[in-house]
Amino acid sequence: MPNRRFPLWPECHRILIVGAGGFGREVRCWIRDAWPGEGAVFTGFLDADASRGGAHGPVVGDPASYQPMPGDGLLLGIGIPGVRRRLAETLAALGGRFLTLVHPTAVVAPSAVIGEGAIVCPHGIVSAEAVLGRCVLLNYHASVAHDAAVGDYGVLAPYATLAGFARVGADVFLGLHASVGPGRQVGDRSKVSANSCALADVPADTLVYGVPGRHGPLLS
Repeated sequence: MPNRRFPLWPECHRILIVGAGGFGREVRCWIRDAWPGEGAVFTGFLDADASRGGAHGPVVGDPASYQPMPGDGLLLGIGIPGVRRRLAETLAALGGRFLTLVHPTAVVAPSAVIGEGAIVCPHGIVSAEAVLGRCVLLNYHASVAHDAAVGDYGVLAPYATLAGFARVGADVFLGLHASVGPGRQVGDRSKVSANSCALADVPADTLVYGVPGRHGPLLS
């Protein structure tokens, strides 16, 4: 059954996914899981590469130039925090609205707060008093423990974990099986590498690697 805390808006008639790559195609599969029998229909993808259209649906426009229309509900199908922010802010400035998709197999505590445009993938966990900011992506089996928080546009890859009271800032990326220890803070735009663990506070724009995590500059 779908999570009724996150229904489609009554005025949503068309669903468009921003990004027609691998993650966008996964999101396409979850629309019918999250909102079975709802009136809105999936219309297509917004992607700069029109050739990405195919069996999963057509590319109907470029997100950099698309003019959202009344009735459009947008989903961010992109897994890179900075790109997510840029395209979401471009579309929002033109009046676009983002849907919040929580897969029915995810566990979301009644006291958790989920920001507009967030996507919680199959088997994700958002525990008591946890907070996901705007357009956060919580991938397969990723978890945010009690009283932890993820800033706007943050991305947790599959099996990434925030322990209790941990905080990660805006545009942060946690790789596969990455983790942040209890009460630790990770600054904006930082990255925690796959299988790494942040057991101390992390400044902004920092790369964390290893166990326990060591810090280095985040190279562009």
